[in-house]
Amino acid sequence: MEPSMIAVFAAAICIIVCAGAALYSIKTCAPALASVTSEKPELGSKLLITIILGEALAIYGLLIAFMIIARIPDIVTEDQAIQAMLASITMCSTAIIASLGISYCGPAMMSAAAEKPESFTTNI
Repeated sequence: MEPSMIAVFAAAICIIVCAGAALYSIKTCAPALASVTSEKPELGSKLLITIILGEALAIYGLLIAFMIIARIPDIVTEDQAIQAMLASITMCSTAIIASLGISYCGPAMMSAAAEKPESFTTNI
């Protein structure tokens, strides 16, 4: 396969996987946020941080993909293409792990803040 095509494939994988990781964390945290804000609307803006962290995963994936795409004219050897693929794999694995952490801790933090709002600063 041509090195530039490997780089394009790496950028596409980075965007798709990071967007999926963001989707998972937002999908997990949004119902908890809706539940807490229906009981205590004043906590909504504070607890939005978990949704924002989830969205940041997609933004970072997009950033790495754009960096790979910007380098496509310079990628002429297979070693350079492998470096682009490794950058994509690193970002993807980091986004997946961060998404799991956000999905695990986010709803628990929201539930704790609903029960005891002063615990929010301790939890965050």
